[in-house]
Amino acid sequence: MIRIFKEMKFYGFVGFLLIILLYIIAQFYIKSHLPELGWTVSDWLINYEDGGFKRRGLSGSFLFFIQDYLKIQLNTQVFIIQSFFFLLIFYFLFRLLKSKKLNWDILILLCSPLCLLFIPVNIFNSGRKEIILMALVLFFVCGKQSELKKYILFIGFIIGLFIHEMFYFYLPFVMSAYILKTKNTDLKYLGSLFATSTLVILILFFCGGEINQGHSLEILKNRGIEFTRLNIFSYDFVKERKEMISAYQSYILFGLELLFMIFLSFLFVKKFLPSKTKKFKIFILVSLVWVSPLYFLGADWFRWNHIYALLLIILIITALPDNYKKTPCIEGKFNIPLLIITILFFLVFYLHIQYDSSGNSKEYMLHYFEKVFAFKF
Repeated sequence: MIRIFKEMKFYGFVGFLLIILLYIIAQFYIKSHLPELGWTVSDWLINYEDGGFKRRGLSGSFLFFIQDYLKIQLNTQVFIIQSFFFLLIFYFLFRLLKSKKLNWDILILLCSPLCLLFIPVNIFNSGRKEIILMALVLFFVCGKQSELKKYILFIGFIIGLFIHEMFYFYLPFVMSAYILKTKNTDLKYLGSLFATSTLVILILFFCGGEINQGHSLEILKNRGIEFTRLNIFSYDFVKERKEMISAYQSYILFGLELLFMIFLSFLFVKKFLPSKTKKFKIFILVSLVWVSPLYFLGADWFRWNHIYALLLIILIITALPDNYKKTPCIEGKFNIPLLIITILFFLVFYLHIQYDSSGNSKEYMLHYFEKVFAFKF
């Protein structure tokens, strides 16, 4: 009876994840049929047709090829890709969870606003190219280890750099996933991955052109895609820097949110993985230094936080003891204080996203509160 009850709790949690997945796919379907598309779609459509070789251009050129030969509209292709990779993420996550001795602490952290719940809360900026990186890492750490999976991780990560150079800033997570899964610090493999990926980044930096060479919007319009002013091709680095400075309060809060999530994750490691505390402490310090340039180069701090936090939780789950039983295993009592903390964290993050996406407008937030709570300040 106890075993059956534990299984029911686990599959109840999986059911909750399934609801999130269905909501995500439904939202992306709706977005793919809107007359004007923005960040989520434009990111996938950067291409080599406008100006030749450039950063992030591989995905768009591939989608153009599919459109030319299979006559599938670009927005439909992007929806299919987004749905496919989210299905992979949730499938491999389910397999990983089922293979580990879990507790409610890690399941609650997994649903924090910087991890899985980030996606439905900030659907406007979800479904971008980082889903490839997340699916790749989850694929590698779940199931049995094999030489084929090592090759797929290596080749997949290198190809991913041509899709988005941002992958490079999360290289420590990929290398740590390899070490945790194989239980081996293979210097030849890791050194080759580091050297090859660094070489690719140097090629992209010195030889790759700008994302928009002047004709991207015209080319996409001829292919049936029109954008609002909010898209990757209209991104202005100088203007973005000025807006970041003027909205410094919001960015300070983004930084504090990441540090708080890291703090909660580290407390979990100290409590449930004491033998790995020192290693995770070193990893967190190294990975923060490694990822830090990304926070200067791009304004999407909420996205960088999401990728960092979710990959960190995936590594922690990977480090948990294996469950050799055929049935899922959740040990310990439900952590109500942690749930309350996570709910409060969720509310703060949700309101922060509302504030940030409105252009950091205090007036908008007051109007939002009035509308939600039906009273005036």
